[in-house]
Amino acid sequence: MSNLDSYLSPSRKFRTLGRFSALISLTLAALLLMLAAKSWALSTEQSKHLLLRGGFGAQPELLQQISKLNKSQAVNYLLQQQHDSAAVPNCVKNKLLDKKARRKMSVDQRKVFSKSLRQCSREFRSWYLQQLINDGAVLANQMGLFWHNHFTSSLRKVKATQLMYGQHLSIEKNALGSFSQLLKAMVNDPAMLVYLDNVNNSKAKPNENLGRELLELFTLGEGNYNEADVLSAAKALTGLGLNSNYQSQVRSRLHDSSAKTIFSDTTIRSADDLVAALLAHPQTSLHITRAIWKHFISAVDEDQVVQLAAVFARDWDIKQLVRAVLNSEQFWHDSGKMIKSPVELVVGSVRTFKGLDIPPRRLMKMLKEMGQLLFDPPNVKGWPKGRDWLDANKFLVRANLMDQLARAISSNMAVMGAPYCTLEKMASLVAISMPGAEQGMQADNNMAGNCQQQLTQLVTDPIWQLK
Repeated sequence: MSNLDSYLSPSRKFRTLGRFSALISLTLAALLLMLAAKSWALSTEQSKHLLLRGGFGAQPELLQQISKLNKSQAVNYLLQQQHDSAAVPNCVKNKLLDKKARRKMSVDQRKVFSKSLRQCSREFRSWYLQQLINDGAVLANQMGLFWHNHFTSSLRKVKATQLMYGQHLSIEKNALGSFSQLLKAMVNDPAMLVYLDNVNNSKAKPNENLGRELLELFTLGEGNYNEADVLSAAKALTGLGLNSNYQSQVRSRLHDSSAKTIFSDTTIRSADDLVAALLAHPQTSLHITRAIWKHFISAVDEDQVVQLAAVFARDWDIKQLVRAVLNSEQFWHDSGKMIKSPVELVVGSVRTFKGLDIPPRRLMKMLKEMGQLLFDPPNVKGWPKGRDWLDANKFLVRANLMDQLARAISSNMAVMGAPYCTLEKMASLVAISMPGAEQGMQADNNMAGNCQQQLTQLVTDPIWQLK
C-alpha cells in the first residue's frame, strides 16, 4: 500500500477525524471559557463600587486593573496589595525626654519644647495623609483608618508622636491580620495606656477608664456587661503602665494579682487573662463583625453577621472576615448609600485627580474644618460614622471645601491631562449617575472648556460625597 493509500485508508481517516474533532472541542472549550470569564468580569458600576468602599475612590488606573477580574478576584487583589511606606519625619524618631529632664527645664525651654511637639504633630499628621494619598494598598489603609477609629487615642492627650507612631505601626501590622493579636497589642500599647489613664491604675486606687472602654467600645459593645465586670477588668489591668523608656510594663507593686470574677463564671488575674476572657465571650466576635460590616455596607443583616461572627471567632482572621463581607450579595447591591468621611473625600479626590497642586497643609486644614483631624478623634468613641457626618453646618463646610477643590481642578487641567473627559470615564468616578450629565457633554478626549466645566460641576454636586 502506498503512503497515500495508507493515509486515505478508513482507519487512518477515522483517526484523523477523531483528532480534528478533539481539536475543535478544545478550541470551543477555550472560547467558552474566555466568554465566561468576560461575562464574569466586573462591570464598570461594580468596579467603581468596590473602589469607593474598599479604597478611596475610583482612580482610573486602578479601575482599569480590577475591571478585568471577577468579584472575588478583585477583592483578593485589593487584599493582597502591600504598603509602600515613606520615611517618617525625623522628629518622630527622636528619643522621648523623661519626666526628670522635663522638670529641670526653664520656662523658656518649656515653651520651645512645647512648640517643637506641636510642630512634630503637624509633620506626623501630614506624613500620614501623604501615605494615604500615595500608598497603593488602599484596602489595607481603609482598615487601618477603621482600627484607628475603633481603638482610639489622641495626640492632644498623649502628646508624644513617638507613642502614637508606635500605635500606628501596630495597627498597620494587624489591620488585616489577627484580631486577637491586635487586641492584645492595643491593651498593652503605650499610647493607649496614656490616653485612657491606665498609667494611673493601681490596686490602691483602680482606674476604670481602660477597662470600661475595653468592654463597651473595643470588644463586647454596650449592654453586654455590668459594673462588676468593669471593676474586675480595671483590677486586672492595675499596674500596667510605662517604664522609664516609655515601654509598657506591669509594675508588680501596683498590680492586684488576686483572683477576680468576670462575666459571672470566669476567673481572671491579669491583663492577659482579661484579653482571653474577652475573646472567649460570644459578643466580641459579634460586635467586631457588625462594626466591620457597617464600615462597608449601609444596612446590617443580622443573620449574616451571626454567621460571619461564628467563623470569625474560630481564628480571628480579619482578612478572611473582610473578604466575606466584600463578597456578600448585600455589599454588591448597596451602591451610593453611604457618606464619605472627610478623609475619604479629601484623599479620594487627590488620588483621583492626579496633578492637583494642593499643599499638604491646606489639605490638613480641610480635614480639620470638616471634623476629622488625623490622630485626633473628638473623644474615645471616635469620629462620626455614616450619616452622622452630615448635619446642616457640616454640609455647608463640605460644600465650601468642594468649591475650593473645583477651583484647584480648574487651575490644574493642563497638568492633569484629559483622562476624565468622556461621559463614560466621568460617570465611573461617582457612586450614582449625576442628573443631566449627558446634556452638553462631548465624548471626546480634548481639553475643551466643557470638560473642565463638567468636572467642577461633578465635584461640587452632593453625589461626589456618596460612596
